[in-house]
Amino acid sequence: MGQQQLLLIVLGILIVGMAIYGTTHILEYYNAVQTRDRVRQEGLLLCQYAEEYKLRAKQLGGGGGLYDGFKLPKFFIGEPDIGYWVGGWGQFLLVYTCSWGPGAVKGEDSTWPISILIIKSGNDPARVYTLN
Repeated sequence: MGQQQLLLIVLGILIVGMAIYGTTHILEYYNAVQTRDRVRQEGLLLCQYAEEYKLRAKQLGGGGGLYDGFKLPKFFIGEPDIGYWVGGWGQFLLVYTCSWGPGAVKGEDSTWPISILIIKSGNDPARVYTLN
């Protein structure tokens, strides 16, 4: 083989290697963004269910204007990759959702899983905090 052919083969291998490396990092980034959006959306959905519970009359199984007694709906429990915690006291609601499990996507610090905290008090809009 000539020297030019070997140089072209090495150059081709380098270009393919850099393309594969770049593609995997782009996919990891978009996976983290998608997971962060999903965790946030699930938390907001949980807030919506809590608000429906609060507005429902006590005679119909609701809170009668309060979040007291609100429990995590059963279909949220089966999620394999998102963890939930919800607490309601009077007019105050606290929702915490996070990426969960052995394949949990890490947040921006690359150490802790993605987690979202949502606080709702009275009739004020919900405040959403991205913790990681």
